[in-house]
Amino acid sequence: MFISMPILVIECVGLGVMASYYVGVHVLNINGVYFFGNVQKWTEWSDIMMSLIKGFVFGGLIVFISCREGLKAKDGAVGVGRATTATVVTSSLALLISNFFLTMALNILFPAGQR
Repeated sequence: MFISMPILVIECVGLGVMASYYVGVHVLNINGVYFFGNVQKWTEWSDIMMSLIKGFVFGGLIVFISCREGLKAKDGAVGVGRATTATVVTSSLALLISNFFLTMALNILFPAGQR
């Protein structure tokens, strides 16, 4: 999970860029060179690093929360179902809360607008 989450982030960003290229060039009739020029102009290494760090941290949170809930599971299949539900709820809340604090910390480390 520590490796797969940053890879998933890279895949999602790549698909997002390809989808925005399709919409920008084919739907809105923007020049493709202009599109990629602005992508390069406005995308900084700090943006890429922040997304990869977040993916790594979120992967770790999901792993640790899933393992904790899985080890507490009891009462057979019903307990596994409850543990799975508890894992999803706890992971979702942990990701929302950690995203807030992680964004604040990463914005201190990688301040925006510093060219």
